[in-house]
Amino acid sequence: MKNRKRANTRHQRRRVIQQKLYVVRNVWGRDGEVHIPHPFIVHPGKLAKGKLHCSCRMCKYDKHYQIPKPTVVSKLAVMQQEVDEYWSEE
Repeated sequence: MKNRKRANTRHQRRRVIQQKLYVVRNVWGRDGEVHIPHPFIVHPGKLAKGKLHCSCRMCKYDKHYQIPKPTVVSKLAVMQQEVDEYWSEE
């Protein structure tokens, strides 16, 4: 395990918090202007702990439109190439 500085840990934590805060504000439609703000906006440090579990069509585009992941596509291409080589040998 590499020895990392505290500054790196702080930077990564801040980066993750900003990314998730963007989702809370813009995707979920929660702003600080509402009378009762979302708890994550009041205490953004809580966002570093867990996941947001967003399953909307924007966040899970591939799942909703049944688009295969790049790893699956590459594995299928390799398997198809092996099948073609097998049939071309005969």
